[in-house]
Amino acid sequence: MTSGYKKAFWVNSKAIAQNPEKHIKEIVEIGADEIFLLSIDNEGALYPAKLSVVAKEARQRSLIEGAIREAKRNGLKVHAWIVALNKPNEELITKKREWFVVSKEGKSCVDEPPYINSYKWLCPSNEEVRSYLLGTIQELMETYDVDGIHLDYIRLPDLFLPEGLRERYSLEKSKDVYMEKYDFCYCKKCREGFMKEFGFDPIEIKFGTRKWYEWHAWRAGKITEIVKAVNVTVKSYDSSIETSAAVFATPGYAYRIVFQQWATWPLDSFEPMIYHEYYDKNINWIGEAVMEGISSGKNIVAGIFLGFLRNREDILNAVGIALEKGSNGVCFFVYPMPHPELKEAIKEALSKF
Repeated sequence: MTSGYKKAFWVNSKAIAQNPEKHIKEIVEIGADEIFLLSIDNEGALYPAKLSVVAKEARQRSLIEGAIREAKRNGLKVHAWIVALNKPNEELITKKREWFVVSKEGKSCVDEPPYINSYKWLCPSNEEVRSYLLGTIQELMETYDVDGIHLDYIRLPDLFLPEGLRERYSLEKSKDVYMEKYDFCYCKKCREGFMKEFGFDPIEIKFGTRKWYEWHAWRAGKITEIVKAVNVTVKSYDSSIETSAAVFATPGYAYRIVFQQWATWPLDSFEPMIYHEYYDKNINWIGEAVMEGISSGKNIVAGIFLGFLRNREDILNAVGIALEKGSNGVCFFVYPMPHPELKEAIKEALSKF
């Protein structure tokens, strides 16, 4: 076995909460040694938190405690997987409506969410949002024995969709088509913050101009500021806790369509979601995306979507290509597995490194 490689799953804690012993045992049998355990989802904490809104099904009992206990008992590293800014939680919407992003059309995502109804996002330039996120992470670390904090949905809503998803929303597949209803955030805090630095209101900026790219970079910078603050919070609490993020597939895509400048983020590792069919690509593209990520100088662990791997050859190819191009392991999305009949193929792939 080659040391240092991650063999991991993103794990849906809600799906394994009834029998964590069985599921953790299976994960170990397959050959994984780390899990990214969903701990705070888009509804809220999956345990009875005090500083975070709590998902309805977790108000009476923790949905992650058993899984963490079993994972630790079996020698697995546990990264707490946190949905950061996508929060379609009714309590937050009611009490903190001003926290949510506003489109260039002037409409709150609460009233007109982009793409799907659950796309209700907190604004990364809002200081209260930042404090809220940092507080929930601090409480999580104090409550549970975790080895890592893993950020997901640490971005703005998609300005453009990847090519493979566009037709689903009646968008032109072959090119980016700018639409104001998908352009966020133009809340009061964002507009005033940008005007203070640049002297003009972003609502007046035309897409594609030089000023537009300054405005794009400003918004990306606000997300980066949150990531840096999370990293400081985690390392100040316990420097041995790893920091990581599930990010869009490549630095180029991530910056252009969801404002993630992740090549500048000071995290210990990155699990780019190289979900190739969403980008209208084949399995070989996994290797290309890995190489682009590595070229940024970051520690890359390829995020591989099991739903797009339909046979043994697909799984062996996807993992083999990722490792060949320099990935520091793989993280599979998702457990429980979408194709459980391919369990042995996943086991075989993980046994090779």
